[in-house]
Amino acid sequence: MGASVQVPNTSNIERHAVVSEVGPTQVSAGLPNDRDPGEDDKLFDIDQLRQSVSFVVQAVQRHKVTAVVTFVLVFGTAAAIASLWPKTYEADGRLLLQRNEVMASLVNPGRTIPREAESPTLAAQEIVLGRENILAVMKATNLLEEWARTRPPLLRFKDWLVGLFGAAPTEDERIDALAGLIEDRLQVGTSDEGAVSFSIRWPNAQMAYHLVDEAMKSFLEYRRVSETSAITESIAILDRSAEAVEAQVTETIAQMPRRPTARPGTRRPAAVGGPSPQSVVQLSRLKSELEARQQDIERLAASRSQQLSEARGRLTAALTIYTEDHPTVLALRQTVEQLSQQSPELASAIRQARELEAQYDALSVKVGVATEAAQSRALAGSAPSLDPFHPVSLGDDPDTERMRLRVEMAQLAAVRERGNAARAELASAEAGFKYRYSVTRPPRVPRGPAGPNVAAIVLVGAIAGLFLAVGVPVARRISGL
Repeated sequence: MGASVQVPNTSNIERHAVVSEVGPTQVSAGLPNDRDPGEDDKLFDIDQLRQSVSFVVQAVQRHKVTAVVTFVLVFGTAAAIASLWPKTYEADGRLLLQRNEVMASLVNPGRTIPREAESPTLAAQEIVLGRENILAVMKATNLLEEWARTRPPLLRFKDWLVGLFGAAPTEDERIDALAGLIEDRLQVGTSDEGAVSFSIRWPNAQMAYHLVDEAMKSFLEYRRVSETSAITESIAILDRSAEAVEAQVTETIAQMPRRPTARPGTRRPAAVGGPSPQSVVQLSRLKSELEARQQDIERLAASRSQQLSEARGRLTAALTIYTEDHPTVLALRQTVEQLSQQSPELASAIRQARELEAQYDALSVKVGVATEAAQSRALAGSAPSLDPFHPVSLGDDPDTERMRLRVEMAQLAAVRERGNAARAELASAEAGFKYRYSVTRPPRVPRGPAGPNVAAIVLVGAIAGLFLAVGVPVARRISGL
């Protein structure tokens, strides 16, 4: 018997027509139910893929010059952009700020108000990015001239084109533009631990380092001045108060009678010699000036030592980057040599201190001799001492002028004591500054650019060049060119 023919979803008339036209065997072989099941599972046609690849290869072979030129143009353009595009360098640094009241409490135990009522990192960004501070940083780094000298070629070409169609910017406009650029790129951050970080991205590596370094220095200088200016002003106020009290003492001495008056009905004590009130006042003033000058010497010496230590640290850091004959190293060596010598201000303070010490010693000897002689004569004659510092009661000497002199002398001594304490506070503030502010990460010259990413640009250019080197010949073959 012949094989049966099954035609689904067809009528008997249609099946009869199919069988009668092609025969039983052909119908059975050509029906869908008898197809290879694996053919429906194929995702793509291998022959079609082979033909497509062959078409692409033939197109590239036919237009070799076009493919090579396209790749070279695209890859060369990417390489040129990567090499000519202005590079940026990132420099950063970090400071650690912490309170240190140990030195101040040891130098001036009577102080009760802390020197810093606020956090030392308060408003760090506003301080560094202030207009005056930015202009000071620009002046210290000679930024206006260095910006024009180190301008990249591509940007110089852009400036030239702008100059062809417009007026050149004035110096004030250039300063404003650079100040705005620094304010935009200089980042200042603080942390709860008391750290202040500085970072900047700049087209020149050396200038990026100098800008961060000067920004850190300006912030430290601002903190130093802000911490000592109040104390300096207090010292000036106390000095003016001491001068006013001293003038009152001099006026009181001029109004005093030549001999002490005695109460009616009592025996007048015998007059005895002794140091004059003017000598006592002058001796007190010389002592106060000598102590103030000695504190100035200690403060200047400590500040000089700190500057020398910082300069040596910067020199050591520069030697790890530059050679011995580099301009930065030579400038730092010159700075170290200058700081190693005694400053004119310190030499003048030492000379004045020696002169005051000689005057104080000479007058102290005279006052001491006169006081001893007066005390000897007072003991011999059983007379009370007329030394204005000798404590007496109202019953012993009711003279109003003498009592007022004692009060004014006590006031003068108290004011000068407060002035000496303020000077000691100033000296401790300047000497302890390096213990409150330390550089945990000094700025360094960047070793390589932070942008743009040259490798990524070149890789993208190579991929785009290969794609276009294949696509252009294929397009030409399709279009029949």
